[in-house]
Amino acid sequence: NSRILTLPHFTHEEVVIAVIDQFVGEYKGRRRKKLINLWMGAPYFNTFWRGDTIEIKRILEGAGFEVNVLFGSESAGVSEWNDIPKAAFNLVLSPWLGLRTAKHLEKKYSQPYLHIPVLPIGEEATTAFIRQVVEFAGIDNTKAEKFIDKEAKRYYYFFDHFADFFAEYWFGFPSQFAIVGDAAYNIAITKFLSDQIGLIPVGQIISDNTPVKYREDVAALYTELSEGVNGNVEFIEDGYLIEKKLSEYDFGTGTPLILGSSWEQDVADELGAILVEVGTIATEEVVLNRTYLGYNGALSLLEKIYSKAVGG
Repeated sequence: NSRILTLPHFTHEEVVIAVIDQFVGEYKGRRRKKLINLWMGAPYFNTFWRGDTIEIKRILEGAGFEVNVLFGSESAGVSEWNDIPKAAFNLVLSPWLGLRTAKHLEKKYSQPYLHIPVLPIGEEATTAFIRQVVEFAGIDNTKAEKFIDKEAKRYYYFFDHFADFFAEYWFGFPSQFAIVGDAAYNIAITKFLSDQIGLIPVGQIISDNTPVKYREDVAALYTELSEGVNGNVEFIEDGYLIEKKLSEYDFGTGTPLILGSSWEQDVADELGAILVEVGTIATEEVVLNRTYLGYNGALSLLEKIYSKAVGG
């Protein structure tokens, strides 16, 4: 019962690099100051990859950028691949996947890259993400700040209504959670729930077989998730060992919350836990263009978690 995804991940980057070298080829022309190449994971190996791409592109365009997403419904196809060397820089939005591609492009086209290891979820993280990208790009921030103001107002309109609901019905809701999944979603959701919602993270299991050379850096992301709150991260790929570890966590006297995949259903049932599927595989979900990233995705994540909590 192993869930090792290393081969597909590395094959993905090998294929991308091969396409760039053999199809795109050399380029000595000018760059477009506001054009970004976005690298944020392997398509199809994350249930929500389509929606994630749509939301991140929407956010970056709202801040004043053009974006080569290269995959999914928002890609312009071949023309985007040809435009890769025309971009001002590469944005790696992932703890580690995409770095190999970005470093290759840096060597091939002298193209710089910005590495942001934590996917943005919620207003604070998404606003900080936008400002970091704008600062790196060196573009005027007027459009970005107007976009942030509009998005933040809408986000807190709905978040405040959620807070009213939570204040009235909080008793019996989960206060502690564990998460199982790939490194990207694992740290992003953990930080959001810990820092913005105030839930207590009892354990984080990264199941994508993150390469050993990246593990120390990934684990460091779980330091100071919120004030005085640190993570308890482990790298485990074997399904049996993951179930065993989850059963050993101390969730206190409340209802446990487990964020994971359908693989965690049996242990969730044994623990009387609420299971929210945020990874692959997801047999209880029909996912078309949903996302849990950005301003909109954070609200969808809250809807999902607390709908499950209310439903029991």
